[in-house]
Amino acid sequence: MKTRLFVLLALISALPLTAQLTWKGGFPGQETNWFCARNWSDNRIPNDLDNVTIPDCSTRGDFYPVIRNKKEARVQSINVNSGAQVTIESGAQLTVVGYGLPGGALLNLGSIKNHGTLEVIEPVLHAV
Repeated sequence: MKTRLFVLLALISALPLTAQLTWKGGFPGQETNWFCARNWSDNRIPNDLDNVTIPDCSTRGDFYPVIRNKKEARVQSINVNSGAQVTIESGAQLTVVGYGLPGGALLNLGSIKNHGTLEVIEPVLHAV
């Protein structure tokens, strides 16, 4: 019995845990910087295990995320809410991994201004 419990706990701890991060924006001097941890709800930059929400920030200074400086941002999924926006500058990239998400990895009810690369990797039929 103890062996089974140990194996079960080992398997559970090996599973990747996804988190929900929400854009806050507006950190002084870095108001729109995607790569500034203080602009996110968990005070860390999202990675390819995170489900990201970009809310409407029109009542909080219109500070929406910008991916710039030839960097790549990676997320598990992204929801751009109505009235919200994300900008991908030239040379930058947003990769939406989306593995195993039955509802799709990218929900855009706002605006994605893409001047760089937007890549959606989705093994499920309806990625976008």
